[in-house]
Amino acid sequence: MISRSVRGKVRGAPREANLKFAQSVWRPALAGFSIIVLFLAIAVWGQAPAANPPQDPLMTLLLSQPKIEIGSAVTAIAWFDPPVVRPGQLSFYRVTFNALEESIEWPKEIAAAPKLELRPGARGQFFQPTGSGTEPRTTFSYRAKTFEPGETTIPAFTVQVYGKRISVPAARLQVDANVAQAPAQQLILDITNTNLFVGQPVSVRVLLPSAAPGLLQVFTQMQLVGQGFIMDQGAAHQKMESMMRDGSNITVFIHDTMLIPVVAGKVNVFAQAFTVGQRIPHPTLTNNPATLTPTMPQFVLIESESTELSVKPLPRDGELPGFTGAIGTFSIDQPKLATNSMRVGDPVKLSVTVHATGFSRLVPPPAPKSADWQVLAATPQGEPAQMLQTRGVATFDYTLIPMSEGTHATPLIPFCCFEPSRAAYTDLTIPSLPITVLPGRAPVDMAAMLQSETNSNEIEEELTLSGLANIPGRRAATLVPIQGQAWFPAMQIAPIAIFLGLLGWERRRRYLETHPQILVRRRARRALRRERRTLRRAAQGGNVSVFAASAVRALRIGSAPHFPAEPGALVAGDILQLFRVADDDSRQPDGTLAVVRRFFAITDASRFSLASANPAELLILQPEIERVLAQLEARL
Repeated sequence: MISRSVRGKVRGAPREANLKFAQSVWRPALAGFSIIVLFLAIAVWGQAPAANPPQDPLMTLLLSQPKIEIGSAVTAIAWFDPPVVRPGQLSFYRVTFNALEESIEWPKEIAAAPKLELRPGARGQFFQPTGSGTEPRTTFSYRAKTFEPGETTIPAFTVQVYGKRISVPAARLQVDANVAQAPAQQLILDITNTNLFVGQPVSVRVLLPSAAPGLLQVFTQMQLVGQGFIMDQGAAHQKMESMMRDGSNITVFIHDTMLIPVVAGKVNVFAQAFTVGQRIPHPTLTNNPATLTPTMPQFVLIESESTELSVKPLPRDGELPGFTGAIGTFSIDQPKLATNSMRVGDPVKLSVTVHATGFSRLVPPPAPKSADWQVLAATPQGEPAQMLQTRGVATFDYTLIPMSEGTHATPLIPFCCFEPSRAAYTDLTIPSLPITVLPGRAPVDMAAMLQSETNSNEIEEELTLSGLANIPGRRAATLVPIQGQAWFPAMQIAPIAIFLGLLGWERRRRYLETHPQILVRRRARRALRRERRTLRRAAQGGNVSVFAASAVRALRIGSAPHFPAEPGALVAGDILQLFRVADDDSRQPDGTLAVVRRFFAITDASRFSLASANPAELLILQPEIERVLAQLEARL
């Protein structure tokens, strides 16, 4: 019998063999697979970038902005707000496009009824959210007012948008004395002072009262519209307050900013902004089935009444040194010096604190020039403009470097401001402080270098701009450059035209040199015409001798080019050869040959014969001699 232990060993023998076989097969396979995975990981790791480069914050901001949709069809909506008013009540005529403002060619004038007063108002662009992006909305606003009851219509017209003609629908305004329509919503522009100097800052408040109690209404993209001023964006801040209006406590949204006039004269300014509209344009009022997106809040362009500012220039009399444009009420504290004992060449800091009210920006006075000091330009402490205007305090730090042991006080720093309340300049010169200067440790060449810089600066300070010329200089008819003017292309063609003209003249000269008979006949023709004029004048005056002599000279001049010969060398026989007539023509009293012989016979007899000749009978032959001379001129 086989014992139980022996049977267990016999039964477990195949299992151990299978396990050993599996280990002998799978261990090499697993090791090979691990090696392959390791090589693939190394290859991928070697191709991967070491680190992602940092992205530009501006590019990140641009990519995070929603997409602007400008590919949709452009439509225009025109309406009056409010659409029904009382006589003389203000209404706003608005036209809104879903296009960029720069792409719209808005006309200068709009055709309207004579009884309707239209005055241009605000215009602006707002990007309206549409869910997936934003769509530009450009609005043009006009102030409309009429005193005649009835219905007034602004007819439809077209406007160029993106190079295409877009139709602006007609809009109707109903004027009814019995209507109780709420007025159009407007901004309130509050300027504390309207009599200003150039550069004087003035506080401006733009208020938007809520349309109803318990309603909070805000605006965005506020702008001051006009010419001759700048708006200080650094001084802008917003807040909300409660105020009583028409017996109700309403919430008012306030935008505080600062305005600085830059030109003298009358300056008109009004405020404009976008707010969520209370009256949405309806298709029945605009004659246009296109409507704005109904699921999104609609922003409407609103504006305030215009305010006129009277701006005067700063007076030139009484201006003190160190004026850097500081306008307002200023005062300075006692300057503080880091130490009152120093060595030659050691820098020391001088701090100057300026207190001010009602100012926008403060520029420190320039560093003075001194032979004993090297003064570096002042630097502010780096506080933002909003903090300076809120605190009313500004601190500037000057760096002073003593150049010699003989100085005992810091240099004066000229400074002044203009006070509008007194219309005068105030002296704020930074005073000197007593100091002790010890022998310096700086090398001598450094002191010489600093001294040379001081001298060079002093020389540069003497170079100033000259005054206005007593006589105006040469005036320019236009600002268009020479290459852009109409005559410039002609000037470029002029040399070619001159060359072609000279070439034609040279060819003509060579041709006439080869054919001189052309010039001979041309001169003979001109001389023949002169003699014919002389002949006629002599015939009219009854001067028979001049008449006969001119006729003979004309016959010789007209015949000379055909021989050729000098006109004075020709006789009657030579001239008769030119006329091919019949023999019986000589027997005719009016024949050509007879006329020629008669003129030569009488003139020769008067000159060479002793017998008297009567040239008076030649006057009756004027028509025949004119005919003969005409034949000679035709042959030339």
